[in-house]
Amino acid sequence: MDKLADFYQVSVILTGFDRSRLMGTGVGEEYFEVLTSLVPAKITDELFICSRALAHEYKGEALNEKFREQILSNNRLGPVARNILKMWYLSLWYQLPQSWREQYAEPTQTPGKYQDIDFVISENAYIQGLVWPALGSHPMGAKQPGYGTWAFAPGEDITRLNLGSNYQTPGSAEEGNIL
Repeated sequence: MDKLADFYQVSVILTGFDRSRLMGTGVGEEYFEVLTSLVPAKITDELFICSRALAHEYKGEALNEKFREQILSNNRLGPVARNILKMWYLSLWYQLPQSWREQYAEPTQTPGKYQDIDFVISENAYIQGLVWPALGSHPMGAKQPGYGTWAFAPGEDITRLNLGSNYQTPGSAEEGNIL
């Protein structure tokens, strides 16, 4: 069982973003490290196995419904799944609920890199947070929207620049390129 692949599979269901988009952020392995250092392996394994079984049996909205029913509503798995979602969107780890920690957490003998407290995972994770594309925005002061985007009204589609009706793309003129 490839646990990192399972982590991405759970993340796809939770976030609604496809695996290539999640991998493209470059922070998935860091999130996986945070998760596996703070949550007991038997619980992450159970989450991955349950998620894999649901994804095998259901698709689309039925998968989302069953995931909510069997994982997000589960006292043991739900808080962990919600923290995965928060990591991807907000780049934050939120301390697991006190009742969860009392019942399921396994104390460590030595302090690790991460502690189960509220924290920003990293600068890069903040920049790559899924909240920004979900809002159609960018992290202020960290990742600008691109050259010329100031010419568009807020919320306007900026995927294509309107260069006017007289503009021809290279190779579009009958007598060869115009540029």
